[in-house]
Amino acid sequence: MKNGNKKTCEKILLKSFKGIQKSSLKSYKKILKIGLINSASVFRITELKQKKRKKKSSVKEIPTFILNNFERISWSLKSILIYSKKQNANNFYKKLKQEIIINSKNKGNAVDKKTDLHKQILPKKRLLLYFRW
Repeated sequence: MKNGNKKTCEKILLKSFKGIQKSSLKSYKKILKIGLINSASVFRITELKQKKRKKKSSVKEIPTFILNNFERISWSLKSILIYSKKQNANNFYKKLKQEIIINSKNKGNAVDKKTDLHKQILPKKRLLLYFRW
């Protein structure tokens, strides 16, 4: 929601939920829940800049856990919205509907991004030592 357009945001959500409900036998709530779970990532990469030493500054990419479930859900919602904006369709609610359905089938762009992120983090397991509990 940008610039306080709450009504338009609600209209888009309701239209996409109605479209999901018409196209599938399951309820839209279950499909949305499955899509969010499939696109939710456990890790996030944070960048730490090292202090300057003789004109050399490097950036370390350190994997961190996303411990809070609310944060995990918000990250997955953001990724679904980002990839639904990139699709080619006439109306945004159609794009959002398609992206949610595809993510619930574990085949969407957000799911691919999550798996790529996890593949990047596996070689950097030793950097999890820097994680602050």
